[in-house]
Amino acid sequence: MLLHQTDSAAPVHRRILVVAWFGWTAVFFALISFFQLSLLYRTELGLDDNGVKAIKSLALAMTGVGGLSLGLAADRFGRKRAMIFSIVIYALATACASLAHSLQALEACAAIAGIGIGGQWAAGQTLLCETVPSRLRGQFGALAQTGAPIGIGLATLLATQIAPATGWRAAFLIAATPIVLAGVIAVAVPESDVWLEHRANPKAGRSSSLATLFGPGVRGVFAIAFVLTLFNMTNYRLTTSWLPEFLGRAWGLTIQKSGAWTLVFVAGSVSGYLLYGLASDRWGRRRMFTLFSVIMAIGLAMITLTQDRIRTRPENILLALFVTGLGTGTWSGFGPLFTELFPTSARNTAAGVCMNVSRSAQFVAPLLVVAVGGAALGGGIALAVVFALLAGAWVWLLPETRGRSIA
Repeated sequence: MLLHQTDSAAPVHRRILVVAWFGWTAVFFALISFFQLSLLYRTELGLDDNGVKAIKSLALAMTGVGGLSLGLAADRFGRKRAMIFSIVIYALATACASLAHSLQALEACAAIAGIGIGGQWAAGQTLLCETVPSRLRGQFGALAQTGAPIGIGLATLLATQIAPATGWRAAFLIAATPIVLAGVIAVAVPESDVWLEHRANPKAGRSSSLATLFGPGVRGVFAIAFVLTLFNMTNYRLTTSWLPEFLGRAWGLTIQKSGAWTLVFVAGSVSGYLLYGLASDRWGRRRMFTLFSVIMAIGLAMITLTQDRIRTRPENILLALFVTGLGTGTWSGFGPLFTELFPTSARNTAAGVCMNVSRSAQFVAPLLVVAVGGAALGGGIALAVVFALLAGAWVWLLPETRGRSIA
């Protein structure tokens, strides 16, 4: 019997969950650290908004390279190995960022770190969703996905509470410490038995996972899933790439205060991820995706479009930040969704390409926020409302997959 065919969760499932969660938390922590430490490294390196945008955009763009290359590696050599490679690459590059003394050096570190960051999500979520019992897939995927808001929270604490005292160089070294997780994965986590069985089957062949994705019966679903991820990613990156600086500029907050308010968004995200996982296992993937997309659009509109009406009531902006975070719960559905949509031979590549190529395309998001919103940034961030609503509608082009068996 394969691991996902059991009736209930066993210790091995919980062990895989813990490692997948730590892996995703670690790389997200590093990615957001490149964003939020800009409040400090821009001063020492003498960077303007264009220099900061270049670093943020490079980190995002190269996650697409990592998603594709490590996705292909995971489908050919195993989910576990791809997780280890991802962590080692990102951690070494993040540590090297602490030694940067120029824009070009920091750009190079951000680019290499982006490659490692790009491979972690798909490998970890695929390993988890291929092994957990089908009826719990949404919940376990959601639990692993909470690593994203926790990573944002850790990066926010690092950038706004710790780095002002220690310096941004020490902060990058802290962000690289999860490299020890690579050894834990090597020792404590089994390879996906679904993938092992597939590789052992002589009928499976050795065709490229990319060829499978673009083959008949798969390419249409792949195209729809990619666009869905692109809409959701654009919505998310328009929001998060400049959020702390937006709070500082629009609301006149200190670096510490903007960090504290950002943590309200993080608290909403953690709540949203957990609620989405439970709800999607009970009421379906599509219905809950649309509901949470609308919730995020409402929160974003409150933060940006109607901010003048609530400026005299700070508790209202905090509520808006929490609601916006709650809407990000849609992200906890992508791991189970990709697992249920795609065949084993191309599952990790599909997840990696959809998630990370769409993320790499977001190199334009920090630029777009500044281009549309100007110095105040609010108008650019408000564009995320449109993309949240687009994603909520687009998901209905995919079939409902809740509880679907995999092979």
